[in-house]
Amino acid sequence: MSNSSREKSHLQAQNYQITVHGKVDQSWSEWFGGLTLTTSVDQDGTTITRLSGTLSDQGALRGILNSLWDLNLTLLSVKRKNQSSRR
Repeated sequence: MSNSSREKSHLQAQNYQITVHGKVDQSWSEWFGGLTLTTSVDQDGTTITRLSGTLSDQGALRGILNSLWDLNLTLLSVKRKNQSSRR
């Protein structure tokens, strides 16, 4: 990826998967920018919630992370998912 492509990537919509400790009810989806919330039990028996979907830019991602912070949720991971394999 060229430097100009990296510089512009933060301005484009990207797919993310954010994982937090605990259960976040699906009713919070709108508060989290319409992301899909999926609750499951991790391999070690810990309840986790995955927030997944497309965010418009890094500012939107920061807003979601701030909301998680405000709710005192423990952040486990943030992963950017490739939307396509084209380069």
